Formats: sequence, structure tokens, C-alpha cells
Amino acid sequence: MERLEVRNVETALIVGYLVAELGGVQAGDTVAGPGWTVRVVPGEAVRVGSMRVPVVVYEVEGEREAEVAAFLRRKTMRGGG
Repeated sequence: MERLEVRNVETALIVGYLVAELGGVQAGDTVAGPGWTVRVVPGEAVRVGSMRVPVVVYEVEGEREAEVAAFLRRKTMRGGG
């Protein structure tokens, strides 16, 4: 299993990517597709100054684990600013 911790990216956006681009089907807190399963685990928000930043962990499993984890890393990469 590969775990990816993502901060400040909406879960609905990530689930949408998994469904639209990888053919996944959502069932509760899990999205599954051919050869992979991603479980969405809400984390504890972190404080950055006066702001609270949401944290979500995505647990990736299956024969396509490495491919799906790399896909999620690309999709969750955000520029600074």
C-alpha cells in the first residue's frame, strides 16, 4: 500500500480525476478501478498561521498501485504563490 498525504486540495476534485480519467467508481470513502483501489482517509487539519489547512490521506492499493500513486502525485502538485 502506498499512502499519499495531500493538503489543501478538495477531495471531490481528486475523486473526480480518478473517476473521469482512470475509470474508477466511487463507493463511500473508496474509489476503485481496474487493478487499483484508493481509500480516502480524512486527516487532522494543520494550522498555518491563522489558517487551518485540510489534510487528506489517499491509500492506494492494487496491481496498478505505482501507476495510480504517480497519477495522484501529478494531479495534486500545486505551484506556490
